[in-house]
Amino acid sequence: MRRLMAMCVLAGFLAQPVMAAKKPPIAPPRITVETIAALPSSSPQRFRVTLRLDNLNTEPLTVKALEFKLKLASEGIIDGDSYGLVVIGALEQQSITLELHSDIVSSLSRLQSFTSGPTHTLPYQMYGKVTLDRRPKSKAEVPFTSSGDAPLTTTAAR
Repeated sequence: MRRLMAMCVLAGFLAQPVMAAKKPPIAPPRITVETIAALPSSSPQRFRVTLRLDNLNTEPLTVKALEFKLKLASEGIIDGDSYGLVVIGALEQQSITLELHSDIVSSLSRLQSFTSGPTHTLPYQMYGKVTLDRRPKSKAEVPFTSSGDAPLTTTAAR
């Protein structure tokens, strides 16, 4: 009986370092909108959107894909995606710029009427999923939501 008890205690001590060495789960990046630029008038309306991806982890993070819906001032939804690999250093930020279009965003002048302040910020809501390059593949797709205000600019025709 003593021998069994001693083996159990020994097994407990040996298992502790293995359990302590287990890494914490990877947190998905925090994704926000930095800027929104309305491109010259066309049908469908086109936008250049810059997103900021913040890596909240103490190790680098590789994003394989980003799929999202961006709602501007409760007026319309823009579908967006990016399928290029983006590597974000530990505790660093990375910006990506995407050209997006929407048939259902109301007129640009209507969107501009919702801007506020000297920087003409526009309220937004964004939701979607981010696919991380993970080994093993467990929980590689992670949902995200974000909201805030981003400056809306217009670009002149070239």
